[in-house]
Amino acid sequence: MGRTNVPKGEARREAILRAALALIGERGPDAVTHRALAERAGVSLSATTYWFESKEAILQEAFLLAAREEVERVERVVLDLAPRELDLSEWATAVAAALAADLEDAPTRHIAFIELVLEGTRRPWLREEVARWETAYLQLAELGLRATGSPEPVMDARLVVGAITGLMLGQLANPQPDFEAAVFRPALERLFTGLVEPQAVPT
Repeated sequence: MGRTNVPKGEARREAILRAALALIGERGPDAVTHRALAERAGVSLSATTYWFESKEAILQEAFLLAAREEVERVERVVLDLAPRELDLSEWATAVAAALAADLEDAPTRHIAFIELVLEGTRRPWLREEVARWETAYLQLAELGLRATGSPEPVMDARLVVGAITGLMLGQLANPQPDFEAAVFRPALERLFTGLVEPQAVPT
């Protein structure tokens, strides 16, 4: 039976990578095979082997695609907010709204990304890409913290990235109703306020 709407050229390559992310998000990296990719992407088996000679190449390129898009999503939020004079509550609201919506729209993509980050602990060549993503993510967080007046934006960036990552992971593992308003936003507001406006330590 012939296929319809089969992607061609570079579009076919991207379709294979997105199929890999879908499989990883649903069943983990072990689910990624050339045959499974061909079926999921709607391409021939020869197309998957033409673009990617090994599973390692597929995983690496899939992570690069996911990491690039993850950074771009955060970058849009930070660069949109940074030039504006917003109070900490407005920053928390905007960040929580953008990231919670993305999490709700594509939970499988986020699961795939986490799977690939963990895979980096076992594959040195992937670990390097994870490090590049982490650096970019921290730099964006630092930019946002400087805009809100953090006295220690470099260190605070690690706290913010860790908190956001942990909260989103918790929502994937144990979804909470009204996550954005009931959990994400108040947690970020409390964190931002504590970092930017720390309370004096009693002597």
